[in-house]
Amino acid sequence: MPEIVPGAIGYYFKPPDGNYNRANALLVRGKAMLSIQLDIGVSGRDNAADVVALMKLIAPKLITDASAPSPGPSGEGVSPSPTKTKG
Repeated sequence: MPEIVPGAIGYYFKPPDGNYNRANALLVRGKAMLSIQLDIGVSGRDNAADVVALMKLIAPKLITDASAPSPGPSGEGVSPSPTKTKG
């Protein structure tokens, strides 16, 4: 699979049985994993290319957010909690 997110590794495949034109793609970065599975693809299309295209579309946002480092004990990187106002 082409590098979609820096530091991530992944693969895509079409099962050899060819039933239902299925295709899968998987991308892993750190402890985050994103999997896309197309169960019933369109006959005549490259369904493996379709799952890779979908991965290229959504992975940069989802996997980078999910694999971002947790804030340290000082709370750096944590947004403040919203406060309730009396009203």
